[in-house]
Amino acid sequence: MLDLDDRVNRVHNPDVRPLVQEAHRCYSSGSARGAIVLTWTAVCADLIAKAQTLKEDGETAATALVADVEKAQQSKEEDAIPIMLGIERTLLDMAETLELIDHTQKKQLERLRDDRNMCAHPSLRPLGELYEPSMEYARAHLAVALEAVLIHPPSQGRKVISSFTVHVADPAYSRDTTYLAYAFFDRVRPSAREKVVEVAAKFAVLAIDAPELDITPELFADRMADCLRCFAERDAALAKAAVRKLMTRLEKAPPAVQMRALGRLGDLPAFWSSVAAPVRALFNTHIEAMGDDPAPALLSSPDRARVLALVRYPEIREGLPALAPTFRELSTSRMTRVIASSPDPYFVQFLPGLLKGVGSYDAGQFAAVNAVLPCAEFFTLDTLQAVLSAWEKNSQCWGRAMPSLLVELYRLTAHLGPERDAVWRAFLTELVPFAEIYQTISSGTGLTANTDKPAGEQTPAE
Repeated sequence: MLDLDDRVNRVHNPDVRPLVQEAHRCYSSGSARGAIVLTWTAVCADLIAKAQTLKEDGETAATALVADVEKAQQSKEEDAIPIMLGIERTLLDMAETLELIDHTQKKQLERLRDDRNMCAHPSLRPLGELYEPSMEYARAHLAVALEAVLIHPPSQGRKVISSFTVHVADPAYSRDTTYLAYAFFDRVRPSAREKVVEVAAKFAVLAIDAPELDITPELFADRMADCLRCFAERDAALAKAAVRKLMTRLEKAPPAVQMRALGRLGDLPAFWSSVAAPVRALFNTHIEAMGDDPAPALLSSPDRARVLALVRYPEIREGLPALAPTFRELSTSRMTRVIASSPDPYFVQFLPGLLKGVGSYDAGQFAAVNAVLPCAEFFTLDTLQAVLSAWEKNSQCWGRAMPSLLVELYRLTAHLGPERDAVWRAFLTELVPFAEIYQTISSGTGLTANTDKPAGEQTPAE
């Protein structure tokens, strides 16, 4: 059952809110007739205000209604009342035309209008007896008015969807989930909200080209995936329903489209739970091929990295058994790219082996910058010790920038507390013979080894 108190406090128009509060007080005090009359009055006032806002925003269909209201406001009372009565008779038709309500909501509000007339004009009853609406009627009318009209801003169905797609395609787009939820979910009526989520799902899953928008299908799909995640946090069931509607089309899409969808949305429960077993088997076959073929035959390197980065999720590793072995067999550079695409605690276990396997200064620096440092926040004392040990033992991990990167690693492992200093001091002890390296790291970390002053100019592990 709807919480009327909550809905009343969420009435969008502050000028209309007192009317709604008064209608609610009438209902709470047992005055069904008063509640119904005031509810209809609030609906009329709210729809007229919304029409005025839309007219100011350039909606030509609202012009005639606004003009009639302004005419009534400027007329004498004896002329204004007939004008407003005419507006009231056609107001719901105009609201449907403006997409402020849908056809079902219009029918519900027409019943409210009819009951209001019965309450306000007792002569409409046979023999002139008074109309006695029940409290259930009064509550139902107030609930419908709130849910259909009063709690919503002046947003229109198609225009909301249009403004949503334009916003996502804009060069200045930024992934601000708070704004996305506020503008295109929380403040949108349920029927339009469902369409917005379906649009986000369609472009995110299928990467359809939108020629009317100046944006590539892949970038648009990535941004729509951001939006879909945002909406899924608000209503997981709605997002799941929108994705499921697209599964038949995805199953018939080219393999590259299917795999990009997996990489883009594989970690979204609404997507993963909607993928049928045969499609998962197909995904698994393509992942096996990624390990055999060093060239990006099906996907580009970034797209491959996103797919393989799904190995960080236990349920996806179980559903795609080729993921883990394919990831483990990657070269150091490709493994680094995968980790860089989605740093995660799962990847920490592979970092010592990654550093042990680099074969050049450039490769060592690439692994440190793109894999080790991004995952540093997930280190434990044991993993820190293992990473530093592998770093120290491989001479190819000592290129020009590597000592300063170690200083940065020290900063990024501050969450380990004072105990980390013991690990770092042991590491520095191994570097004592290498004066320049030792001095850079020691001064950068503020730590010293428990030995005499270093001497000599060598490279570790040589």
